[in-house]
Amino acid sequence: MTNLPDKDIFEVALIGTGGGYGESIVMHIGNQNWVVVDSCINPKTGESLPLEYLREKGVNIATDVKQIICTHWHDDHIQGISDLLNECKSSMFSMARTTDRQKFLMFVELDYLKAKNEGSASSTVEILKCFNILKERNGGIKGAEQDKLLFRTEFDENVSEIFSLSPSESVIDDFNYEISSLIKDYSSSNRKVIINKPNDKCVVLLVKVNDHRVLLGSDLEVSDDINKGWICILDKCQCIDLNKCSLFKIPHHGSKNGYHKRIWDELISPKAIAKLTPWNLGEKLPQDEMLEVYLDKTESLYITSFNKRSRSAKKRERSIFKAIQRFNNSVQEVKYEKGIIRCRIGIRDEKNEWDIDLLGEAKRITRTS
Repeated sequence: MTNLPDKDIFEVALIGTGGGYGESIVMHIGNQNWVVVDSCINPKTGESLPLEYLREKGVNIATDVKQIICTHWHDDHIQGISDLLNECKSSMFSMARTTDRQKFLMFVELDYLKAKNEGSASSTVEILKCFNILKERNGGIKGAEQDKLLFRTEFDENVSEIFSLSPSESVIDDFNYEISSLIKDYSSSNRKVIINKPNDKCVVLLVKVNDHRVLLGSDLEVSDDINKGWICILDKCQCIDLNKCSLFKIPHHGSKNGYHKRIWDELISPKAIAKLTPWNLGEKLPQDEMLEVYLDKTESLYITSFNKRSRSAKKRERSIFKAIQRFNNSVQEVKYEKGIIRCRIGIRDEKNEWDIDLLGEAKRITRTS
């Protein structure tokens, strides 16, 4: 894993940590230009795993990581992202856009104060740390929205671009209204930052490297509202071209609400590689029935780990055990199982044949798995 790719190699590595600890994507889009999407941590050490991955490869983190993208505020996508940003001195930072920046920053500060006093959402703490780092650097946030070019680089007549396909203007408008409403009654509320369909606000990414196309689905769901979610992308995005994606990060841990036949028919190549991370807190994802659906769409399906609940949970203090017994008797410990699915292809390779390395707990899914 420690070998740096050549400048003309396109690399996409999906890092997963098992049942709910998080996921991240690390990409080399050519000429030692690196991009990181989301962050997760090793729960035993607190270390940012994409940062650990970059260090192990020998990447010049301070100069070569050009973009960090936060797809949404769920803890399993944002933990450790401030440590990552702090080390990536030359990186831009992108997240979903809000039109009312002043109110947004006010709300983050309010929720941060509540987090310190009442143990509120840890994601707010991470975001505020990122804001403070960017303030010290005199750097800003590049807002992600539908059909937005977030990053572009050229070298030796090669072109690499990253577009955000979501959130839509309708979702952004709803988010701004939500912020205003939450500020109004926040002093008496215990609600976290995101309460109304948080996955609607996810940033889906389309990566174009010469003729290669990669679709990173985040946790975006299919909505009944045609102005939100995957249907809005399919019907309204202008940056999608005729080249279908040969690599697809399946959204929302392979859940049913992240699947639509049109996504596969219109955006994904029939021989595409598809990969996903599991979820095992409360509801186990992906479910077997959805794996059957995905196996009908591709013969190359990969998962960062087949995560299962630990049979040997750590011994808990008696007070904690009593609280669990009283309020939620179904609480079980989830094992930390890191897996990495690393895919590489030559930037000038016209055959769309990816080399795949499975590291740690990562596995290929077959009908006999």
